[in-house]
Amino acid sequence: MYTKLKLRCSCVGGIFCRYLSSAEVSTALRPFYFSVHPDLFGRYPEQRKINENSLQQLSALLEAQQSSRHMSVPSLPFYLRQKDMPEGHFKLVHINLRSTNIRETVVNILNTCDMSTTFVDKIPKTEPKSQSSFSKQNFTNAYESYSNEFENASRIKRKVEEKKAITNIIDWVVENSADAKEKYELTEATRNQVQSMIKDLCKNYSIKQIKYDKGWNISHIRGAIQSLVALASQHSQNMDNLKGRTIAFGQFTGVSLDGDVFLNIMDVRNEWLSLIKKVSQEDSALTEIPKYEKALSSILRNIHIRRRKFMPKVSATKYCSHLRQLITSIGDFYGYGKKFPSTIPESLKKYEIVVEPEAGPLMVSPTGQFITPSSCPADELIAYIGNHIDEATQLLTEYSINKHIEKALYAEVKERFGLLDLSKDDSITPGLMILCCQRLLTRADKINKNLSGNILYVTHYYSVLSEGVLCIPWNFK
Repeated sequence: MYTKLKLRCSCVGGIFCRYLSSAEVSTALRPFYFSVHPDLFGRYPEQRKINENSLQQLSALLEAQQSSRHMSVPSLPFYLRQKDMPEGHFKLVHINLRSTNIRETVVNILNTCDMSTTFVDKIPKTEPKSQSSFSKQNFTNAYESYSNEFENASRIKRKVEEKKAITNIIDWVVENSADAKEKYELTEATRNQVQSMIKDLCKNYSIKQIKYDKGWNISHIRGAIQSLVALASQHSQNMDNLKGRTIAFGQFTGVSLDGDVFLNIMDVRNEWLSLIKKVSQEDSALTEIPKYEKALSSILRNIHIRRRKFMPKVSATKYCSHLRQLITSIGDFYGYGKKFPSTIPESLKKYEIVVEPEAGPLMVSPTGQFITPSSCPADELIAYIGNHIDEATQLLTEYSINKHIEKALYAEVKERFGLLDLSKDDSITPGLMILCCQRLLTRADKINKNLSGNILYVTHYYSVLSEGVLCIPWNFK
């Protein structure tokens, strides 16, 4: 049972203020979810990516506050879709979440987004006796109700979009290739400025490399690098800590599992400076990672511990914590005298597992890796491996073949169409990319001259990005 927890606060008369139940939180934040849901930003990968990351952190915070656990998160950026704004234009808000009271958190979110708090205001702050508990079933029903409502809205939206969908890639490329080239040329000065600043930073402070996620708008990247230049000039004495390091602009601030110094493009400079000052302390966790990975492998029959190329970015310190959590769970499994099912081979050394944050999925990836959240109970994880070992074997075999075919087709398509660059979304597996490349080559005679000199990005939709990148769905018609 989920009980409605109470927290003493500064209410009038010193009375107790109760937390909102899961259903009340879901209902109160419904307008917010319908403005920021990633599915509403399918044609805008930059905004979609930011909202996905922020929603994941917000979800973890709300769960922690409902369980009376302390958790701190940085200011979260969200892009809002609003009816009075034209297509492709969004309102960017930054939500500060410093409260430990879930009621205050919900009100703060709504106020920041200029949304009504009437629903929350009507909920009494004292606990009615008739509502002393809140069942898990009620939470499930509330969540399913919201999910169904959003799915219905999404279904209607898809039907509208299907009516004006692109009929075939040939017409779309002919219509948009010139526009993409023009946008690419218009952003050339910005790209050159970015590269010039990167070169100067690397030279002046002996930085090994500066890189950034492809999903960011080049103007945002320029702004971030300008901020780093300003910070470096004001605190040059601290820049020695970055000698020989790779700097990466991305979705979090911290040292990555590869030792890269990540700077969240949405953070203020003081947060960057705080990391730069203590970067050597963060490095200590990097030396611990191999030990934890080896320990986890040994108790999971020598399975290989891997990291997905596009796994959610997490600091080395947090990754160590995730590994410890799973190792403890599996150790308890053995401690209770439990055994692996007979469906699991005596050795798992030809298989791979990826440990992700607590909110991650339990699944077999398209490349055959087992993906597990660190919070997954050992019984559930081991049973899952046993039930999906054949699936993992098949996908691993397919991937080992497909990755070589994909690489060859990449080169052929890029050369055949005279592309400046060819890349793909994280979710496009080698198998899907192979199909896409093969189908592109069958249309070479009709779109070859139009694609020449363009940048092509394979994803799930058609779009021309502001930097002149042509986005096409892998399963185009």
